[in-house]
Amino acid sequence: MAEKVSLVTELDISLLRPEPLGSIITQSGDIDNRLKTLLDALKVPISPGALPASEKPGPEEDPFFCLLEDDSLITRISVSTDRLLEPGIKPSEAVIQIHVTTKQIEVYMGTIGLG
Repeated sequence: MAEKVSLVTELDISLLRPEPLGSIITQSGDIDNRLKTLLDALKVPISPGALPASEKPGPEEDPFFCLLEDDSLITRISVSTDRLLEPGIKPSEAVIQIHVTTKQIEVYMGTIGLG
């Protein structure tokens, strides 16, 4: 993102999961592994094998956008967790809400409207 349009990103993440409070480390994977998976999903895939072969953008996804060019452009992450009370959710599933703030670090003629 910064290389192309000079933007960096701040993320505020709410992770809701169907587990008792305080068990984020002991149940269904720890928080750092969950965050790594999430951040990898928000960036442009680097290698052809980064996505399953069956996953291709649909006709309504043209152009196909990714939030991040690279996860090194994240300048701040805030994470809060809470219990998901929806019945019938598997312990490995979660609901994630992400508030994204982008900041322009350099202004160019072609990116002046992004500021």
